[in-house]
Amino acid sequence: MASARAPVALGRSSARRSVIPASSPSSVAVVEGDGEVREKKWSEMDIHELLDQGLGSIMLLGATALSLFLANSAMSGGFIGFWEHFHIGPASLGLHLNAHEWVNEGLMAIFFFMVGLEIKREFVFGSLSNVKAALLPCFGALGGMVAPMGIYLALNSVTGGIPAGWAIPMATDIAFAMGVYNFFKNRMPPAVATFLLTLATVDDLGAIAVIAVCFAKGIVPAYLAASAGICAVLAICCKKKVSNMIVYSALGVALWFALLKGGINADIAGVVAALAIPADADAPAGSHAHAFEDGMKVTLIDDLIHFLHPISSMLIMPLFALANCAVVVQASAMAGVFTAPVGQGIMAGLLVGKPLGIAAICMAAIKMNLCSFPPGMNLKHMLTVGMLAGIGFTMSLFLIEQALVGMPVASVTAKLAILVSSGIAATVGGFAMTRFPVYFCEIVCDDDGCAPELFEEAKFKSENDCDEDGCVPKFDEPVSAVTGEAKKEQ
Repeated sequence: MASARAPVALGRSSARRSVIPASSPSSVAVVEGDGEVREKKWSEMDIHELLDQGLGSIMLLGATALSLFLANSAMSGGFIGFWEHFHIGPASLGLHLNAHEWVNEGLMAIFFFMVGLEIKREFVFGSLSNVKAALLPCFGALGGMVAPMGIYLALNSVTGGIPAGWAIPMATDIAFAMGVYNFFKNRMPPAVATFLLTLATVDDLGAIAVIAVCFAKGIVPAYLAASAGICAVLAICCKKKVSNMIVYSALGVALWFALLKGGINADIAGVVAALAIPADADAPAGSHAHAFEDGMKVTLIDDLIHFLHPISSMLIMPLFALANCAVVVQASAMAGVFTAPVGQGIMAGLLVGKPLGIAAICMAAIKMNLCSFPPGMNLKHMLTVGMLAGIGFTMSLFLIEQALVGMPVASVTAKLAILVSSGIAATVGGFAMTRFPVYFCEIVCDDDGCAPELFEEAKFKSENDCDEDGCVPKFDEPVSAVTGEAKKEQ
């Protein structure tokens, strides 16, 4: 009757009440059929639960470390040469690309397709569907993009500066930020996760718009006209609620090719195709997501995300890190991170501009009564989220490839600055989260089933409250994570 971490309490007559710490980094709370509560360990989780617990971030970090190690080892020539000199693809179509280009222009289109699906789901069903609730993180995302860009431009408007890299520090890596958050999520009220996810989603949308508009090169009007025609067909398919993925796959590939040849970043095709998927189309019967959701109604978007999430997190993102973090670390390059304007701009933009920009514009919006803090969230939580938003990584590395073309020295300095600043942001943000109290999960079970409720434990008393049904740990006025009010004894 006891969980691995805390006593399980049987409550009064008709209901069972179990008090355990909210999910820790290595486990999640589960309720057995009889209402018994225990912690589910990593060895018992399926791949999606493991990814929710941060496996994707661990693999991305491991791939980054491996890429840096190989690039600075005796195998450096062969490893870097593979990405730059191994070509594959039909030359007659202009697709004889090297391995690096296939990762950045090909596989990343699939990643952006999943990002587009998540953005659409948030706008239709999630945190962005409620305009009032989405307003604060949208303001935060705006401040978190503008402030880093402003700081970067200020530091690079001097001799030796590279203003072209202005967009590099604007982005937040959703996977890494949420991965760090998940390691300490039992110390945050639920509203913080929604705020961070919404902010990072809007941030990604801004980065995608910048890539599409500002980094087009060698525009070919005929291919752009073809792209517009394909987009029109996708819009018609969405309006007619076409749910056949073969149609969207074919149109997506055609759009990818047209954008690639037209001079626009081809990865945008993934986002456009994703936004064309009908929001209310049902997933095919017998799909993996249907099985995962135990018979609940699942949309086609849910099914696609369920299918693509492991592919994106465990294959595409690690390959992206392997291909783009293969930089030779020299003393001069590391010094440039702290002395060169491009390195200073990126570091200051992510570590200072992100948290201050997010907090400043959000507090201004709150002061003007445009929006308010979500329940249980305060300025300290927002500053912590702002630091986690300073983990640029994936999207920032991608922006380097767009902004610093033909500048190998600046590119190396910028990549090292991204790695260093993202590491600092993750460390500081994670440490800040450990300074908050642990949230506990009370599982209340009755004849209708079991439901979790989170609350902040003020302090355990040394003794337990026991009766014939079991023991309950005493609390000094635990505070609800949802309402922020003292939780009263029933």
